[in-house]
This record gives sequence, C-alpha cells and structure tokens, in this order.
Amino acid sequence: MTRDGQASRQPAFAVPLLLVVLLAACLAAPARAADGPGGNGLPRAGDLTGTPTALQNVPPEISAVADGELIGYRMPGIRGGQVDATAMLFVPTGAPPPGGWPLLVWGHGTVGWAPECAPSVQLQQRGFWADGPNAALFAAVLGMRIAIVAPDYEGLGYLDRGVVEGHGYYHLSSEGQSMIYAAVAAQRYLGARLSGQWVPAGWSEGGFAALAAASYAEEASQVDPALDYRGTITLAPVPDVPAMNQVLWREIRAAAGSGREPTAHQIDQLVFANAETIYFTRTQQLAGYDIDPGQVYGPNMLRIYRDNSRACLADLNRLVRQDILNYLRDDPAHRLDTYPGVRGDAPNALPENQRFYAENQGRLENSTLPGSILWLYGTDDITSPAAVTYATVNKMLINGNDINLGVLEGAGHYDVPVDGLPLIEARLRQLFV
Repeated sequence: MTRDGQASRQPAFAVPLLLVVLLAACLAAPARAADGPGGNGLPRAGDLTGTPTALQNVPPEISAVADGELIGYRMPGIRGGQVDATAMLFVPTGAPPPGGWPLLVWGHGTVGWAPECAPSVQLQQRGFWADGPNAALFAAVLGMRIAIVAPDYEGLGYLDRGVVEGHGYYHLSSEGQSMIYAAVAAQRYLGARLSGQWVPAGWSEGGFAALAAASYAEEASQVDPALDYRGTITLAPVPDVPAMNQVLWREIRAAAGSGREPTAHQIDQLVFANAETIYFTRTQQLAGYDIDPGQVYGPNMLRIYRDNSRACLADLNRLVRQDILNYLRDDPAHRLDTYPGVRGDAPNALPENQRFYAENQGRLENSTLPGSILWLYGTDDITSPAAVTYATVNKMLINGNDINLGVLEGAGHYDVPVDGLPLIEARLRQLFV
C-alpha cells in the first residue's frame, strides 16, 4: 500500500492473514505428468506450469548482471483448490558458486487488482517496470550472486498462463503462499543451481507479503525439504491499516477545517484514503467476507468502485484525483472531508471489515514468526505513520519476534529500498553464509 503524488516518485500504493492450512491436500497430490510417470498426472503446489520464457524489456541495470525468465507455477488458492500463478525469475550471469545461489523471494508493492496489473505483464506488454524504486535493489542483490524470484501474487499475471482473476490484497494465506510456492517452484526448476537457502523480502504491500511468507516458512520446507529459510526483510510495510486510516482521516479533517484551499499534498492524502480501498473491498468479496460497498463508499467512489475497480494503480489514482478536483471546483463550499468517497474511517467499525483485518493483518502481527526480521522504516514515510509503525513493532516484540528496526532519517516511502540498501546487503551477507 503506497501513496501517490510524492514529487517525482510515483510507484505503487501498497499495503494481509487467514492461516488456512491447505498443505495436506497439496502434499497428497501426486506429481504432474511432466515430472515423470506414475500417479494420475495432477500437479502439486510448487510445480512449474508451461515452459519458462525469456523476459523482455528488463531494466538495463538488471539485465547487465542477470538473465530473466517468466515462470508459471501452482499454488493453493484463496477460495480453495489449486490455482496457476506467475513469477519473474532472475539468476546471476555466469556459473553458480559451489553449492548454488541463495534465493531472495521478492514481494512487490501495490500495482492493482486485475491480472493485467501484474509486474510481469506490465513489463512485457508495456515495457514498464511497475515496482517503483526496486530495479536498483534487484541489481545490487543479483550482483551479490543471489538469485531472485518475484511472484506476481495470486490473481495477477497472464491469463494465457492459466491465471484466474482474484488478487488477495493484504490476505495472509494468498500473499504468503504466493511467496513460498514461488520459492518452491524456483527450487524445483533450478535444482542444484540453488543452495536451498532463501529469504523473503518485499516493499510496501510486499513488506506484508514477506512477513506473510515467514508465517508459512515451515510449510515451504515441508513441501520441499531442500529449502532452508533464513530470515525476513521487510521494507516500509504498512502495518495496522485501521490504525493508519484513523491517523490519515484526522489529518484530512484538520486540513478541511482550516478554511484554507487544500494543498496538493492534502489532495494526495485524500486520493490515498480512497483509491486503494477498492482493492481491499474486491478482495473481501472474493474471499467470502459479507461486505456491502454501499456502507464503505459514498456515491462518487461507489461509481468508481463499480466501473473502474480493474484500473491499475497509477490509472486509478489519476481517476480518483480528477474526480476530487472536479468536486472541489464545483462548489466553494465543498471540502476534502465532504467528498462523497470513502466514508472516512467509519468503515473501520463494520463487523466484516474488523473480521478481515483481524483474520489477516491482525493475525500476522500477533504471531511469533520464525527467524530474525530486518524491518526498515523512513522517518518521512507518511504512508506508514511513525506512531502506528512503532506500536506494531513493539507489539510484535512483546509477542517474541526477533525484529531489528532500522530507522532511516529523512527517508520517505519510496526512498527506503535505496537508502536502506547498505543495511539490506549487510543482512543478506549475515543470512546467506
């Protein structure tokens, strides 16, 4: 979950936990036919689907140090059963070191809800690197002789590779299992070229996905004993979304009550408070939460929800911003807090909203995750308010989590992956020994 309109940077909004144990069904399924004779040829979670294909339009800083492929794989779905997913796989150029490359499993920031919003699709079809400032991070990690697999997440990716619409935005099992089964697929595909050591990492929404992957790390090693989980790196995650909403709406109401014309920053805050909420609502309906969009949105955003929920993040932000500007210009009495969009922070009190956050983000943040966690946060990150971040980290520490909180002075949401790169590299050197 990320916030739009921060100067020249405009990556993805970002900012899930339903520990649904589907492992028994996954393990019981026999190998697919392509793995050899025997059984009935059904795929297992983590098996590759189709044929890996070379990636095009890879940013030059990455292509200079790695070869990239698009891979398909199977994973447990948010509504049960097995589904197809896609991921980008990057391996350092040249021969692997003795024992193989370690593996970073990367969770991207928010890009949208529809399949065509997937980072791999945007890269191949539009030549656009959708994951914000993280091409430089990829290049640095690959330069350390570490392979990277970057899942699109469930419901995002190529329809012709079997992906079915239905992204689990901030949904614990969907994002966590998207991550771990991408690791399983990479291990099965590359075999001895990988060392088996792996670390989930991610930025913004991907910071949540990395923590979700940690909660499923034991499942990954049960499915493929070659995998050796080492720890987690989370960059600018958006913790406790309901608490973040309260802080955000306090600021919006204060700006509206000032009597002054809203600044571009204050309009950006209102865009942020409205646009990505659509992805939460779509996910809740997909996952069986009985949420009524009419209780979440006023007339303007309800129309946008119904007509434009497939819009990828940058397009959705522009559409919502323009609607807000039109509303403010229509009548001098219109204010930020009277815009007929999301009904302020009142939807926090809706029982199904409360259940969604408690069963997903809340369950994750009340868990004791395995291994160490490097958590990087920027003091100027208005997407992840300081008070909310510190409260969540403290709660997780009380619950026995091993967290190293790195605070980057003056860093905003989109600065964290770059400003924090020396800390990321140092932690990877510690974890991959």
